[in-house]
Amino acid sequence: MMPTIGPAWASYTIEEADGKIALVQQQTTEEKPVISHAGGDHDANVTIKTEHEDADSGNPFSITPDHTAIIEIYNDLLSAFYNIAINIPTTNIAASLTHSEQLTKLAGDLGCLDNLPNLQSQINTTLLQHRHALLRAIKNDPARWLLLSLSLHNDSIYTEALIHISGAHPSWPWPTPRSSLPEEIIRLIMAKSIELNKRCTEVERDLLLLTIHVGRGASSHPVWLLPNSEFDTWFIVSTFRSILAQEFTNLHADPKGSLRRATIYRKIWKGEGYMPYEDMRRMLEQVMPSAVASLSEDLAILKREASAYVEDLAKNESLLDVERQKVGWLTCVKVGKGDIPWRTGEEKS
Repeated sequence: MMPTIGPAWASYTIEEADGKIALVQQQTTEEKPVISHAGGDHDANVTIKTEHEDADSGNPFSITPDHTAIIEIYNDLLSAFYNIAINIPTTNIAASLTHSEQLTKLAGDLGCLDNLPNLQSQINTTLLQHRHALLRAIKNDPARWLLLSLSLHNDSIYTEALIHISGAHPSWPWPTPRSSLPEEIIRLIMAKSIELNKRCTEVERDLLLLTIHVGRGASSHPVWLLPNSEFDTWFIVSTFRSILAQEFTNLHADPKGSLRRATIYRKIWKGEGYMPYEDMRRMLEQVMPSAVASLSEDLAILKREASAYVEDLAKNESLLDVERQKVGWLTCVKVGKGDIPWRTGEEKS
């Protein structure tokens, strides 16, 4: 219910009924609404008349602080009708989020959100100005931000939120409940998670089969325990596999394992933080002293091969610095246009 920008104009009043405030369109007139300009291209206020449901009473309802806040939201919405800049708080990301949610909910309830692209644009611009604070806020409650992105048709926020939720699934460490999301989004998250689990299973299998090839040319073969010359290297390979197998066993036994598996894969990818040379050397000196001589070279080969296997899983598709923010779930989920509800069909076209 947008006011007509042209010869005819719609008149609106804000009325209270049963303790609720609603925007009511009045009879169309030929007069323009009262808009006072205080200076600047966008510095304007729409004059709003508030009336009680019972027009005969002559007593306007008392505006409580809650009413005042609601009136401000209505004022912003009416301003958007006339392409007047709205005033979204920017003191912090929480204030911007709350105000944006209230605005989009009201516009959605009134059925005019899709007809106010300038409202969506102004909110999107304000939110994106928070930059790193926005990314951290999405990480802390991605479902809430995903819901807002559906109203705003914001690709960046939607993608960022979907990456976090899909990477952490089936764990849910956030305050906004999973049930608040639309069913189709939940199905998409589950599909992304299943695909991610499949990739993890394949990579773990490759890591547990990791070996070192010895010999050259046609005689090249995986190291084996029987030749005495290969036994020390075989022992190092077996130890490497065993330690990884124990790590993955503990991971799968943890109900919240999905929240920390990225930490393991990133360590393997970087070759740091797991099986350090000195720890491995001290262990071998106790159980297989003869293998210490080849440990440095063999361990380097194994870590280099392992890094290549986990590279794709260790990638970060999020815009957030996940290591600095200590994000333990995987953020390698790719989100295409086909995954974005308002972009569906664009990939094929």
